Amino acid sequence: MLQDIQFQSAQHVIDEVRNMNVKGGSPFGRAAAWAYRLACTQEEFADVAALRERFDYISSELLSLKPTMATIYNSKSLVYKKLDSFPAGTEISTITGEIAALCQRIIQYSLSAVDHLGENGANLIQDGCTVMMHSYSSALMSVFTAAAKQGKRFSLICTESRPLRESRVAAKILQELHVPVTYVTDASIWEFMPACDLIIMGADTIAWDGSVANKMGTALISQLALSCKKPVYIASEIYKLDRRTAQGHPIVLERRTPAEIVSPGDFDSMEGIEVINQFFDLTPSHQITGLITERGVIAPSMISLNWDCLEAQLLG
Repeated sequence: MLQDIQFQSAQHVIDEVRNMNVKGGSPFGRAAAWAYRLACTQEEFADVAALRERFDYISSELLSLKPTMATIYNSKSLVYKKLDSFPAGTEISTITGEIAALCQRIIQYSLSAVDHLGENGANLIQDGCTVMMHSYSSALMSVFTAAAKQGKRFSLICTESRPLRESRVAAKILQELHVPVTYVTDASIWEFMPACDLIIMGADTIAWDGSVANKMGTALISQLALSCKKPVYIASEIYKLDRRTAQGHPIVLERRTPAEIVSPGDFDSMEGIEVINQFFDLTPSHQITGLITERGVIAPSMISLNWDCLEAQLLG
């Protein structure tokens, strides 16, 4: 799998997210935790108000860049909950120290969770089977890495995941694992789906009801899987649950610049042409066979029951 970036400062985190160098929902949550942690350990604050103002800036920048990522919101939410828990008059050094420790727990838990869910997902892969995948996800790659290490012999049908074709990153990792890969265009999914035994994809955000926001094309694949009678699994740590959806807030599905899908000269004129680069879609929970998590393979509707225990563990 890709290694996390070695961040040098809070601003470095923001810059790397803006430049699309952070890839995958789990790394985004860890990156956010790194931003708060580095602010606490590298910067000086006169009082709590100054610290909160700094956190507000970091939060605003990261969430505006990646609004679909629940892991960024969750890191923010836990940090602010910790910040609000200190009684008036607490030394600022005590506050920054404890928040930095919380952020470190978030980072370590996420890394451990991805490893554990990989082992759980690997158990779904049997010798000789073919798996279809879509886009890049550290959780998804953890499943395939664990299966390869178990000695499983399997192959992958890997979609491009346009327009940025993130699946190329996955294909390179699978090459290193000596797992055979058939690399196909997104438009070829229907043609190749009958050849697969199961479908495993990642998630960027999970709603309270178990529906999943992920790279554009995920919902299409899961819909086609119903017709082909293929099971669909989503590999994700529980930290990707967006608790705001429990109050009716919809997941914000990111759109990106049209320049990623059209180039100057593609059309003689843009008059009457609207170009939309929809980057994420939402897969209904009834189209998902199970969520591969650090606590096992669970029904999508069960995801919300796992949050309170996780939050308590992280807050300490």
